[in-house]
Order: sequence, then C-alpha cells, then structure tokens
Amino acid sequence: MVLADALAWAGDEGADLLIVESAGLCLRCTPYTTQSLGIVVLPAISGTNAPLKMAPMIAFADIAVVTKTDLVSQAEKEVFREAIRRVTPGIDLIETNAIEGTGLRYLFRAVEACPPIENSSSIVLRGAPPLGVCTICAGKKEIGWRHHFGVVRTLEAADELYRGD
Repeated sequence: MVLADALAWAGDEGADLLIVESAGLCLRCTPYTTQSLGIVVLPAISGTNAPLKMAPMIAFADIAVVTKTDLVSQAEKEVFREAIRRVTPGIDLIETNAIEGTGLRYLFRAVEACPPIENSSSIVLRGAPPLGVCTICAGKKEIGWRHHFGVVRTLEAADELYRGD
C-alpha cells in the first residue's frame, strides 16, 4: 500500500535506484510491479521443495537469486534449480555465494540495465492477487494507500486511519 508513497519519496530525493524488500511476509502475494525488476532471493539450504512452496513469489519475478550455494551439493543445486524452472521456466537464475562474491556481478548488471520508470502513476501490481483477508488479497492491483480500504496509514503518519465500509 505504501509503494506509491515510496516512489514519490524516492523521486523527491532524486534517487537513481529504489529497492523495495517485501521480506516474504506473505508468500501468497507478489509485490512486483510493472516498470520494475522483480528479484526473488531463495537460499539453497531451504530445501529442494521450497521453490514450489514459494511459487507465487517466483511466478512474477524476473530473476531468481539463489544464495548459500556453497552449503549444498551439486546435485541439490541442480534439483533446486529445476524446481525454480518448473514454477517459471524462463526466469533468469543467478547462483551466488556472497562470501566469495560469486555471481553477484550478474545481479549488479541486471539492476544497472533496468530501465527508468516512465510514469509512476501507471504502475500496478504485475499479477492479480488471490482472494484473502487484506485489500491486496481482495484483488486490488493499484498501488498506494489511497486505493485500499481497511486499517491503513501512510509512511509519514504515526496514526492509522480507517477507510471504507
């Protein structure tokens, strides 16, 4: 709900890059927006079935960054990689080992190549959210708290407000 506020803030600050992390708070929701680079970070040690359990986060991502590849066997890496490709066959996979810096240059290049935002007022979520309990899950694709209902608040507001019926 605060993505529109975050974009406005970044624009006011003259930022060249805005990184928004969802932290996987809701594996059913994919907060990737149009005009953005969707990156999902998956630890290789999370198990070979983890990509199937996290499918909504992977489905609309452009890049899957697989971390901690130094802690699993080559066979486990291959099974993990194939599980990701079962969810999203055309996804770019970047295997990383942050201790040694392996694979990070590919991620940096992808971020640098991402085109700038053309018109922030036309940005919406990439996919239709599933039905559930929050306004995102109720099918709202528009970003920004003004488009949502229930208990909401802006980034600047300390107090919450209620919008809707």
